[in-house]
Amino acid sequence: MRTLQSVTVVGLTTGALALTGVLGTAGAAGAAPARTADTARAAFSDPTGPPIYGSRKVWKTVNHRLYADGDSRLLGKLYAGVYYSVSCWKYGESVTAEGTTNNVWILARNGSGVWGYSSAIYFSGDKYANLPSTAKC
Repeated sequence: MRTLQSVTVVGLTTGALALTGVLGTAGAAGAAPARTADTARAAFSDPTGPPIYGSRKVWKTVNHRLYADGDSRLLGKLYAGVYYSVSCWKYGESVTAEGTTNNVWILARNGSGVWGYSSAIYFSGDKYANLPSTAKC
């Protein structure tokens, strides 16, 4: 029984350290609070990720990024013709493509289970990929 308690404590400590690693920059000087929250959210994989609002189809292959801007870290791609789980939308960098300009980005889970942002221009539906206004990140 004592050994089991020790293992449990170590497991909890390791989990707390891992969580601190993801969220530990929240109080860092010069850190932008919005980006800190986005980093934590985008870093999660299922089953601990954000709530899923539904799935949306990507009509043209698009970059999948850590933040809602084209300069942030590339996580991979979302591929044309595939439905991806989505959680919410947010305003970010304006993107012009296919004759349309839009600054809405969709938080979606890629094929590896990682959450990140892609421009809503490449999702089927309206400028918010048919997500309601209440689904704002």
